[in-house]
Amino acid sequence: KKCDLGRTISRYMVLLAGEQKLMVMRPYQVYAVQHIVQCIDEDNGNGYIWHTTGSGKTLTSFKASTLLKENDHIHKCVFVVDRKDLDRQTREEFNKFQEGCVEENTNTAALVRRLLSEDYADKVIVTTIQKLGLALDGNSKRLSSNGRQRSKNGQATYKQQLEALTDKRVVFIFDECHRSQFGENHKAIKAFFPKAQLFGFTGTPIFEKNASVQMIEGATASMRTTEDLFQKQLHAYTITHAIEDGNVLRFHIDYFKPKEEKDKKQPKPGEAIAKRAVIEAILTKHDAATGGRRFNAILATASINDAIEYHALFKTMQAEKLAADPDFKALNIACVFSPPAEGDADVKQIQEDLPQEQADNEEDPEGKKAALKSILADYNARYGTNHRLSEFDLYYQDVQKRIKDQQWPNADYPAAQKIDITIVVDMLLTGFDSKFLNTLYVDKNLKHHGLIQAFSRTNRVLNGSKPYGNILDFRQQQDAVDAAITLFSGEKAGEQAREIWLVDKAPVVIQKLETAVQKLGDFMQSQGLACAPSEVANLKGDEARAA
Repeated sequence: KKCDLGRTISRYMVLLAGEQKLMVMRPYQVYAVQHIVQCIDEDNGNGYIWHTTGSGKTLTSFKASTLLKENDHIHKCVFVVDRKDLDRQTREEFNKFQEGCVEENTNTAALVRRLLSEDYADKVIVTTIQKLGLALDGNSKRLSSNGRQRSKNGQATYKQQLEALTDKRVVFIFDECHRSQFGENHKAIKAFFPKAQLFGFTGTPIFEKNASVQMIEGATASMRTTEDLFQKQLHAYTITHAIEDGNVLRFHIDYFKPKEEKDKKQPKPGEAIAKRAVIEAILTKHDAATGGRRFNAILATASINDAIEYHALFKTMQAEKLAADPDFKALNIACVFSPPAEGDADVKQIQEDLPQEQADNEEDPEGKKAALKSILADYNARYGTNHRLSEFDLYYQDVQKRIKDQQWPNADYPAAQKIDITIVVDMLLTGFDSKFLNTLYVDKNLKHHGLIQAFSRTNRVLNGSKPYGNILDFRQQQDAVDAAITLFSGEKAGEQAREIWLVDKAPVVIQKLETAVQKLGDFMQSQGLACAPSEVANLKGDEARAA
């Protein structure tokens, strides 16, 4: 229809000025934006969008935000992300779609100033849940001291300043709504902005099956699901849909089994094996898995102590191999985990969704700091950098950049400056995208949304050189994988979903190839020809040649 075409051109296309590209939103992105806009127009409560990781949630939320910018009934549209790295990444994505459309909120004061601003340029704001929480929490240490100082000068605290907005219609759009918003910040936002409407995007919703039990209002233990927080699902585009459409890749999963040894029991699913065996397997398989190091990988470990041990062991084992074989090409190994917070607000912010690291850092924090300093020293020596523990966030940013720098050919960017494998605990397993990361080595127990989020680091579409995301699981967690597929597959479940999500095993692929070759041979024989490429030109008629 003419009106649909006109609407698509005027409302659902985005010009990437810097790249000179015109992007047309995919149908599922248009439907999601329409549902949000309609919900706001009708003032019909809150809702969430289930769009799988890698399906372009940033573009969808950008268009929703910009269309809401034109809505006179909305005072502000606040796009809320979860952690400093996502804040930076999302702001850069937004500004890529429209240069200068989103300003940087370097601190809570800048956020408060922009919330109070009547400038049209400040109608759409990108910030973190943590900064927003600090602005609304008059009891935090940071704000209490600040509040006392401001009171001496006769000035209002942040929260007192923002009281002018309590009767305004403010729209909050949450990226990955199942994370920190489950805490007190979510309650504070709803309490402070009674006329607000809240919308959440998530690739892995929290259902009753994968919800954690939490104390609600200090009394009753209860589940907190995505629906509990955002009332209703507005639109769904699951990983099953995305794989079928070719918008994300399937997974090739290998469950590693160590060689059987006499009088030694095989590990049960979920049990760890010797780290030397893991590293030996990685060193053997890495070049094949990553296309001769065209791509890079993440090694997910179960604890900070494990990550430290792996980093040291890689160094030792690669030195041994190099001594035995001068032609051995060592892998560039990096390691990143958060240091003990010790009152550092930036580290505390980073750790909010790193539960294992947060817990690990409570034990022997000085030992963790010493190990991380040693890891930083190795990193600085390898890459010629000067990172320090006191500026951990700069190191974290540098690691992410080097992982993404894999995109450049070695002739343009030397392989020595890239990272082959990054050892992690919780970091980089959510909210991090790189098309040149294609392999995940797993030596930690994963389940439900944590498993899908981790696996999805590998399944971004590039081109024919990256047919699927590689997963090498050293914990044999097939039951956990099957359960996650069932939970997040949407309408299609069981074996049907597995066939869509997972690459066939080698014996199945070989059997399919043999069957296809047999069918081709039978057809060529029926035409009186040998089954050889040179005979194709002798087929009679276009239909026969096409067959």
